Amino acid sequence: MAWDGVFWVKLRQQLTDEEKKRQLKADAPASSKPKTDYSVFGMSDACLETTNVAYVQRGILTYGCIFILAMGVLFVGTAIWAISNPPPNTHGAELALAMAFMVCYMLFGCGVVLVSLWGFHQENFTWTRIPICFNRKTRMVYAFRGAGSKSVISVPWDKAFFFIEKRAKDPISRGTPYGLRCHVLDDQGCVKQSFSFGRRVYTVDDETTENGRSIVHELNDQFEFIRLYMEGGPSAVPALDLVPTAVSLSNSWKLVFRDDRALLAEGNIVASSLVWLLKPFLMLMVILHYIGMRTSREPVWPADINAGPASLVRA
Repeated sequence: MAWDGVFWVKLRQQLTDEEKKRQLKADAPASSKPKTDYSVFGMSDACLETTNVAYVQRGILTYGCIFILAMGVLFVGTAIWAISNPPPNTHGAELALAMAFMVCYMLFGCGVVLVSLWGFHQENFTWTRIPICFNRKTRMVYAFRGAGSKSVISVPWDKAFFFIEKRAKDPISRGTPYGLRCHVLDDQGCVKQSFSFGRRVYTVDDETTENGRSIVHELNDQFEFIRLYMEGGPSAVPALDLVPTAVSLSNSWKLVFRDDRALLAEGNIVASSLVWLLKPFLMLMVILHYIGMRTSREPVWPADINAGPASLVRA
């Protein structure tokens, strides 16, 4: 297992039947309506740079870790107080056993604090974004970070295994997330590295329904945009709305609330009610997204692949 932004990804295993069923092939059209769905940072004649799926969700982990940190501090504080104020009528082995229990309780609290700090670091004091570069000149795909690597992942476009990934239903919104993912396979066909790209979609309707299918098919549209670009360059794809890389509160607001508008557009009463109910949470998400961006640094591609990204036209 390896961490990839917001999910754990299984490595060193063969492709599953579900992944094979959802494969998107680089040599076959995936859609008749190519579009980016607001997932491209920049484009040049040589390189297309996209987001990973965790970019928009930045802040969710920080939000959860605020409560985890508070819980850990409470555990540690309670244990320290109990150790400093032993029961007056407890002595000998009974007191030693009670003290040992509180020490274990305190160590558990310290572990909870460390987990929360690890979660904070995934979105703060790190990189402002984790870009994916599709270089049509070298026919290579580069992922700045991903599961199974602490540096840049490189894979030939024609050998990469692209597919639509389905994740477990969100317990709050009741929406099912789908996203684009690329597995890097070894000579035996096992997954050795993996990274997400593009923009995730959510649907509260089942994939077997017409509305659910149309929403999930938006990922085919995103992949087709990339595929056409790799075949013919900027002139082969429609005009796009670039995702701004500048760090600002307004840009964070635009990113966070875009999925909100998409759920409202579904016309589902339950989804619409949840969207309005979760507005305060999303406003906090905007602030946490901005703080995460503000405390982080701009990613720098290695010199050997910098020729493409350096020439990008950005918003």
